[in-house]
Amino acid sequence: MKIKYLIWLLPIVLVFSSLTFSQQTTKENVVKPDVQSPASPEVKKEEIATAALKAVSFNNGVSTFVNSKVKFELVSKDNVATDKILYKLNAGNELEYKEPFAIYEEGKHVISYYAVDKVGNKEDAKSFKVVVDNTPPVVNVSVSAPIIKSGDKLYASKNFTFVVEAKDALSGVQSVQYSIDKSNYQPYLTPFTIPAEGDISLSIKAMDNVTNYTEKYTMVAKDENGNLINLTDGNVSIFVDNKAPIVEIRPDKELLDKNGRKIATSDYNYTVSASDAESGLSSILVRLDGKGEFKTYAGAIKFDTNGEHLIEAKAVDKVGNVSPVAVLSVFVDIIAPDTTIKAIE
Repeated sequence: MKIKYLIWLLPIVLVFSSLTFSQQTTKENVVKPDVQSPASPEVKKEEIATAALKAVSFNNGVSTFVNSKVKFELVSKDNVATDKILYKLNAGNELEYKEPFAIYEEGKHVISYYAVDKVGNKEDAKSFKVVVDNTPPVVNVSVSAPIIKSGDKLYASKNFTFVVEAKDALSGVQSVQYSIDKSNYQPYLTPFTIPAEGDISLSIKAMDNVTNYTEKYTMVAKDENGNLINLTDGNVSIFVDNKAPIVEIRPDKELLDKNGRKIATSDYNYTVSASDAESGLSSILVRLDGKGEFKTYAGAIKFDTNGEHLIEAKAVDKVGNVSPVAVLSVFVDIIAPDTTIKAIE
């Protein structure tokens, strides 16, 4: 009677299982292949395509995200004894659970699992949805004016505003930091300028919510011919040029000085020159007699009308630094002397 009574009770034995994360990074030299392809070759750890710093899971209130360093553990409890736990990934083959496993393929996945006890009681299948994210944020730096490549250097000025945009298609961006000296990083909160003069190194660090990490970013520069150059490696060295060009106006002959007034004739030629020791000259602009806007300097200047004349000149370098305006004021005398004669008794 006791044996029959025991057999009658066995079908109502309870069995249930649960899934947990293991966020311990594995220490072995190789890891198991993708669970839906148990016959595939083993994969060396360094070949796993993840940029994650450590095993991390993240829930944004809608979805659970992990990187491929996270392992999944199945635990079953039964009031008699669990026989085995079975699981499968997505529409893959059903496998018997032996040890914690990772998912290496990026994207959305469903883990289905259930347990069976020693007398054949089978738990209703459960499922767990997870998104594997092994890709760091994509970072782009845009600048309010073109970074200029002149020779083997990249140039900017203190007036340039840098905007950092980081995007992450899966778990989302957790943090972005920047530095101009490769060591003192600060959180990126708003667009910034670089007031320092001289060589700097613009470095960016970005991380998503499952610790996928990158120091790479893209930025566009222009060469001296105006062609676009895509910078993609990060840690870009830039020379910050805050010095304006030097501009000078010269007559081709010495001017006559009369009571502090510079006197010339109509056959004088005036040339404008400028120099810039850093990013280089972009343009020289002139204005004559205070009329209208500054125009591009096209060559020697002459005046053929009598009276006061004014030359104003300024220069702009390749990163937009503008020189102070140079001024030359001359009186052009084109009226010949009038000589008379009289007899003196």
